[in-house]
Order: sequence, then structure tokens, then C-alpha cells
Amino acid sequence: MNRLGFVLSSRGLRNSIARAGQVASRFGITAARMDGRLQAYADVVEQYGSNPSLPITAAVLDRNPRVARRLEERGVELCIHSFVHNDLSRLSDNEQARQIAQAIDLFEKHGISFKGFRSPYLKYNGATLRAVERAGFEYDSNLPFYWAPPVFLESLGAGEEGGLRRGLEFYKPVEFPAERSLPRFIGDIVEIPVSLPDDEILLDRLGIDAVRIGDTWLEMACMALERGELFTVQLHPERLFLLRDALCRTLDFARTSGDFWIATLSEISTWWKRRAAVKLVVGSAGEGLYEVDLPESGADDLSLKVIQPGGETRVLEPGQTVASRVRPVVGVDPGTSQHFRRYLREEGYLLEIATDRHQYAAFIEHDVDGTTLEKITAGAGEALIRVDRWPGPFRAALAVTGDIDCLTLGDFLRRFRED
Repeated sequence: MNRLGFVLSSRGLRNSIARAGQVASRFGITAARMDGRLQAYADVVEQYGSNPSLPITAAVLDRNPRVARRLEERGVELCIHSFVHNDLSRLSDNEQARQIAQAIDLFEKHGISFKGFRSPYLKYNGATLRAVERAGFEYDSNLPFYWAPPVFLESLGAGEEGGLRRGLEFYKPVEFPAERSLPRFIGDIVEIPVSLPDDEILLDRLGIDAVRIGDTWLEMACMALERGELFTVQLHPERLFLLRDALCRTLDFARTSGDFWIATLSEISTWWKRRAAVKLVVGSAGEGLYEVDLPESGADDLSLKVIQPGGETRVLEPGQTVASRVRPVVGVDPGTSQHFRRYLREEGYLLEIATDRHQYAAFIEHDVDGTTLEKITAGAGEALIRVDRWPGPFRAALAVTGDIDCLTLGDFLRRFRED
């Protein structure tokens, strides 16, 4: 790979020159400078009752294992960020699998635990996901999600618009509002989206100040709360001292709202799998009444909602019944795909495979997109039971992440010759 050409094409010449000066100020000859930033990063997030999830390149960990151990000992989650910092999507299937296996070997060599994977530059393809799944990871966090915050976009100058455009062309994210910033199953692993614009786009590509970055992240957090979704803050540790206030403002909002679950990526992945595995049975409780049988364990923090005709919702407390002339679940035609059925369950709907549409509050005859699904369920003429996305009583989720690509200047220079 022509690494210099890759960097220039993704950032542009002017930003690449500026980036060189920034790197010199952010990294030192030894890992001491970055070690201090990483400890300070963990201190900030710990104040809000959580820990950051930090993907670290395995070759960097191998050269600085004591830094990684100090982080793990205090509860920081470390994830595998490939073997070296390269674009995996440009490699063959076998080479991707080999490099991911090398990364695992180095983590195990130093006794560092891991559950998740993130590709350098968020670049991946189907071969990456297959290799990650075969290697036994619990989750992958590569999917770029662009929130397109309106106030932020209205404030951009002409030069800033160009930087944003180049950033989006590089990451090729899925976008608000058509997509959802939610975990999703890909095979047996959970894919957790990464929110854009992140610190790399806002600070390095656009060059906007920390106050505006904080304003942007707050706007994104509000959007996530409004839709009940996940805001995955991406802040690289070397930029912490520049953007500490922006991060704290975002976390302050999340905590004081009382509606955000602030969690690590592994906690989110574990919850998403547990939520999907809970089996809920809807049974008759008398004429025109239905009840939900909850399992004895594993559902303590599972929250159920009843969507009333007209869109109003109420919490379904244990032991309460639902009044309805038909079954308050989604009926699904046998012809729908297994993939779509899993999508319905991820959206929280209780479903039953059936052919008689008149027995159900809502009925799906074939695979549909998210917009069509919302119209069908919103138009249900009877009550409909739905599982909340997040542990009760939370309405949205927030995770703090930041890739550890380098710990020293030497690490950074090696990136131009590591493949």
C-alpha cells in the first residue's frame, strides 16, 4: 500500500501538512506523554460512572505493554484495532484473517483481555466481518453513522464544508435520518455504530474550535435522545486535552438528563445479545385481555411498553394486562426472511409467524424497510407490545471511545511502512 498517497488522498495536502505539526505536539519520544493522556481520559469518563472503550493497534501494544496493563487494571476496556494501522479492506481475505490472528496472539501474549474489534480508518468489508466472527469476537465497531446535525451544518463556512465533504467521502457512512444509530447483528456478532462527525473530522479536517465541537456533540446527543438511539463519541486520546471540555459537556448532559445509559462497548454488546435472547410469551388473561410471561431470570432490567392506538405509550409493569381485541404482537407471514425477522426482534417487536392477519394488531406480509415498518406499526388499530431498546429506565445510550493508533512518535512513523 502507498501509505503516503493514501493519507494525502483522504486528507488533502494542506491538512496533511498541518497534521504533521499536530503529531509532533501530541506524541513524545517515549510513551510517557500518551500514558498521561490515557490516564486522564479514564479519569474523565470514570467521573460519570463508566469507562472508555479504547481500540489499540496490537503492534503498538506489543511495544508498550505496561501502558495497556495500567489501563486494563483500572477497568478501561481495550479492543483490538488490528495488527498494524492499515486499510484492511484493501487486503485479500486470507491476509485479513492472518493479520487479525496476529493481533489476537499479541493481546494474549501480554495477557490483555478483549471482546471487540475495530478496523483502522473504519475500513472493512465482508471478509473483515467473516474473519472477526470466526475469530470469536463478541462485537465489531466499524459502521460509521453520520448524524448530519442541522445547527452544525448551518454554521459551516465554505472551507469547512469542503473538509466535511472529504471526510464523509473517506468514511462513506450511513446517514440520519434514513438509518438508525443502533447495534445490529451481523451473523453472531454485534455491530456497534461509530458516530460522525468525530474529533478527527471536526478538529483536524475542519479546524473548528473546542466550543463549537462541544456544541456539535451536544446537538448529536440531543438527536440520539429524541430517537432513543446510541451516540458513540469518538475522541482519540491524543486530543483529550484539546477537547476535554467538549467531552465533559456531553457527558454532563447525558448524566443530568437521567435518560442516558453511559456504558462501554462491551456492555452494550452484552445487553443487545441478552435482550435478543429473552423469550417473551404473550398469553390470554381473559376475554379481551393479554399478559406477558417474563422469564424468571435475565429480564430484570427489561422494560416493556404498550403502544396504544394513536401512538401514546405506557410502561407495562409486571403483572399488568393489555386490553385488546386481537393479539397485541406483530404477525409475520411465513414468507418473510430470517434476516428480517431478526431485524423485527432487534426493533423490539414481539412477533409470531402466522397467516391470518386479522388476529394481530399489526401484520407484515414480506420484508419491508424501516420507514414502511414504522407506518405499519403506527397504524395498528389495537395495542401493541414492544421491548424497550435499553435497560430500564434509560431512553438512549452513550459510549465513549477513542482509537490508540500510536503511543510514541516512533509508532507514528512506523505506520508509513507497516502493512
